[in-house]
Amino acid sequence: MTRYLFFILLMGLFASCVDDQNSDSENTGDLNINFKLVYGDEPFQMFKNYKYPETGDMFFMSRLSFYIAEAKLKSATKQIDIKDIDYINLTNTYTGSSPANGYQYKITNVKAGEYTNLQFGIGVPASSNAKMPKDFAPGTILSSSAEYWSSWKSYVFFKAEGLIGLNGGPIEDEFALHTGANDAYMVIDLPKNIQISKGKVTDVDVTMDLKKVFLGTQLFDIRTTQQIHSLSQVPQMKILVANIATAVK
Repeated sequence: MTRYLFFILLMGLFASCVDDQNSDSENTGDLNINFKLVYGDEPFQMFKNYKYPETGDMFFMSRLSFYIAEAKLKSATKQIDIKDIDYINLTNTYTGSSPANGYQYKITNVKAGEYTNLQFGIGVPASSNAKMPKDFAPGTILSSSAEYWSSWKSYVFFKAEGLIGLNGGPIEDEFALHTGANDAYMVIDLPKNIQISKGKVTDVDVTMDLKKVFLGTQLFDIRTTQQIHSLSQVPQMKILVANIATAVK
């Protein structure tokens, strides 16, 4: 009889645990991160002419893309991982006359709760950056050789490309400002009051000011550096990386 009662109690406890786990696993919502681009105090568009900070050289951009990694939601008492790594290409969204809604990036099945910070990295974490595209399954995020620098043994973390009229000339000089290598990995930690509710979609805006990408902590001297592709350009790349960190909010 005692054994029978023990067995019943054990089964009840097991069932309770299973119910709790199932309940918790279903207590999720979706997070929609709305990536918005601006240039100073105006909405940004690809292929639209802007004045470069301080020099006044006219330019337009034709591409903006980057890796996002190790995304988390945090509060004073908890932290949850919501995305390991992905690739964000904002080019198409901001090509055309009405990009005001931004780039909608949805992360599903996020644990419900109240959070105070959204954190993510721009770039590829060192453990993955130590590998090469051939080390990843075809079709996965890090399998693209087009986003890899073999000479740097690194993925290209961030790309800002376009044409500029240097020294007031015609807009015909190409620029390709790229970052990569482990020192270029940056962590963005944004104070955001985020309430994830079961079965609902929560929207949060993340804004990047491209004017600050060129002039954040320091002016990026595009007149002397239009391309970042060489290991000798690490100092220039670090200026760009520091600026990017100030541009996201």
